[in-house]
Amino acid sequence: MRSFYRQIGIILYLCVPLAAIADEIRDIKGPAYFPADYRWFVALMAVLLLVASFSLVKFVIERRRSRKVSRLGRRLPHEIAYEALEKLRSENLQSRGLSKEYYIRLSDIVRRYIESRFDIKAPEMTTEEFLFTLKQSEILTGAHKNILKDFLTFCDIVKFARYGPTKGEVDSSYDIAKKFVDETRQSEEAVRYDARIH
Repeated sequence: MRSFYRQIGIILYLCVPLAAIADEIRDIKGPAYFPADYRWFVALMAVLLLVASFSLVKFVIERRRSRKVSRLGRRLPHEIAYEALEKLRSENLQSRGLSKEYYIRLSDIVRRYIESRFDIKAPEMTTEEFLFTLKQSEILTGAHKNILKDFLTFCDIVKFARYGPTKGEVDSSYDIAKKFVDETRQSEEAVRYDARIH
């Protein structure tokens, strides 16, 4: 009997440390989850969006302001045409036997005026191409289209057919060019309105 208890005592002695060790050995804990904090990210994105919006608004305002200044400050197509016509007349090319050069420049002044005023690439076109484009357009009245057709045709005759115009024809061509600019120039009210909306 004494040996029986002794054996049980030995078994208990050995089992207690094993139980303590078993209690110490546990399975690995799962990953710990923390609540996501996106506040710093949202704040950063809000700041970036605010800066981008401010920059865009500033860019648009400055661009409109610069356009307005350039429209008000630039010379208008009819002003440029008047100055060019006056300069051409003062050079008196026809009296020096330079009728062809005179008509080349006279037709070029009118074509450049049309390009600036009506946004038609007149200087880059032949007379036939230009008149065809003009015929399809509604920007000029029928009377102005006819004036241009006669004017440019006569200019081509002098430039390419070696026709020698009289002084009366030279003066008449000049008057036609100036009258065309006079009648098609943009009014001051239209210029101011155009500057306001842009």
